[in-house]
Amino acid sequence: MAELASKCTGGDFGCPVPILYVHDLATSQRYFRDQLGFKLDWTDSDDFASVSRGNTQLFLCQRCQGNAGSWLWVATPDVDKLYADLRKRGAKIKAEPKNQPWGLREMQVADVDGNVMRIGSPIDHD
Repeated sequence: MAELASKCTGGDFGCPVPILYVHDLATSQRYFRDQLGFKLDWTDSDDFASVSRGNTQLFLCQRCQGNAGSWLWVATPDVDKLYADLRKRGAKIKAEPKNQPWGLREMQVADVDGNVMRIGSPIDHD
């Protein structure tokens, strides 16, 4: 975590890393790796780990720090391309990509514990 903190610059709040409550760390790590395409960065113990994909890093905490069913929003350059990849991997898609009135195209993906990522990109007006 010290390495992350040292790389995070650009303001008082810097780089948030959500901590997701998970029931079983090993199961969650496999799901994030196999279905969501994340890589395992590190495991600190039997109950805490870090996963990442692109510029998104998440901490997974087994039965600690928070509650299952949390939501987070993640930006992506092309939500439809990501949707195709996640669908092929067998991810739990809660909502397919859809244009929203606030100018974004968003989808929703859940993990095995009911945590949800709203993932969006700007609507292409071309």
